[in-house]
Order: sequence, then C-alpha cells, then structure tokens
Amino acid sequence: MGTSVSIYQMNSDILQSEKKMDELEPNDLCFYRFIGGNPSETDDLIEQLSEVKESHALLIGVFRFPFRFEGKKRFETATMQYFRMKELCDAVIYFSSDGLMETIDPNTTIHDANQTFNAIEENTIDTLREIVEQTGEMNIDYQDIETFIKENRGPLFVHTVEGDTFDEPLKYLISTPYLPEDFTDGKQLIINIGYTRDMDMEAFRQINLRLHDLFSKADLFKLGSYFMDEPGQRFKITLLVNGIDDPTSVPADYKRIPFYKSLLKKWTTKIGW
Repeated sequence: MGTSVSIYQMNSDILQSEKKMDELEPNDLCFYRFIGGNPSETDDLIEQLSEVKESHALLIGVFRFPFRFEGKKRFETATMQYFRMKELCDAVIYFSSDGLMETIDPNTTIHDANQTFNAIEENTIDTLREIVEQTGEMNIDYQDIETFIKENRGPLFVHTVEGDTFDEPLKYLISTPYLPEDFTDGKQLIINIGYTRDMDMEAFRQINLRLHDLFSKADLFKLGSYFMDEPGQRFKITLLVNGIDDPTSVPADYKRIPFYKSLLKKWTTKIGW
C-alpha cells in the first residue's frame, strides 16, 4: 500500500474521541458509531461529524435504529439523525435493532443482548479494517475503498460468509436478519475471497459464478483474493455493496445543513472566537 493509513473507531459517548479527532488526517479511515433515538444527542452528533469531516479523513458512519417498540417518536428522531449522518459521512452502514433482536434468544438478558449487538457492529468494522491492512494476490487497498465509496455515497452493505462447502444456495449463506433487505440490488460490488491450501479452481469458479448471479444488478468494482495458510478446503468471502436504498424515507420537514453554517464555523475557528 502506497500510503500509511490510520484507522480509528469512535463512539458518540467516548470522550477521548475528541483527542483522536485532532489526530485525523487525509488517508485515514474513521468509523463513527451512533445509536439513534435520543433528541438531546443530535447537536453533538452534527458537531462531532462536522469536525471529523474537516480533517478530510474517509468517514464511515455506523448507525443503529432503535427498536420499534420504543415508540414512534424515538424512531422519527432516529430517522432524522440517520439522514444527518448520511449528509455528513462518506458512507453509512446501518443496522436495525429489530433485525439484531432476531439473532438472540428472547430470554437473553439486556446486558448480554447489548454485548451481542455491539460485537456485530464491531465485526463489520473489523472486516473493513482487515481488507485495508491485509495484503493478497489481488489486493484491495485504502484507495480502492475510498473510490468505491465516493462513487456512490450513501448506505454501504458489508458482510462476510465463510465455510468449507459451497453446496447450499448462496442466498441462504448470506441471509442474516439485520442486513438490508435490498442488498442484492446494489449498484457496485467489491468481492474479497480468502481460500485455504486445498481450495481448487472449480470451487473458485463456482463461488464467482454464484456471486455474480446473486448480484446481477451490480457492477463489479474489484475482485480481491488472498491465501489463508491453513489445511483443508475453506473459503472466506467478504462483500461490499453500495448504491442500495435508505431504510426509510426522508422526513418531509428535513432540511440539509446550510452551506454558510460550515463556512461560518471555519471562519470563527480561524479567528479564535
């Protein structure tokens, strides 16, 4: 990789994120996690995302919608916050709490459920981190991710499947309750395939054919591959899809942040007000 890339993960409730914001530079990759629904957090969300955006780092928001049972008002607030995040970030990966709920037993404690939900989000971040940091025969680097994201700003779908057989239909391997319903309708696709020592060319061919069939509407932006030095015939496939629809409609009263406000912020910061 030609340039050095620093990767940061920020949560809206972590104070040390302010220190990390000062360290961000172009060619850095920053993930900002946020759980929507609390109106008192909207201003801080906008301020912090705006500050990260000023650094020109590649900014990916990780947004979680609240449960529907938490009430209509809370979901409406989250919807407004989601579109603010989409406006300020280069891309947004979104999760539905109702979908996440389907991954656990209903009798799971609240603490353990939150741990599971956090782990799912962190795994998505780790997946992108691995792609950028991992060198393969056909490598996908930071510049590829940056170009891919900026060609279709908006929702980003990221998912990894792995196994030792490719007999069952791919759609069942990929099917997960919390993923976007229209993920196969994306406009662009990155595929990164990891394979072990005994993976043969016929299996590799079948994997590619089925992926292209499932994502027939998407243009293949780049195909990456890397060797996993392990015995057996096992694969690990990571999919990045963009150009999918938002999970909800833009509120009728939604207004974009006026351009003059960002100019005023820069000017007041410069003169020290």
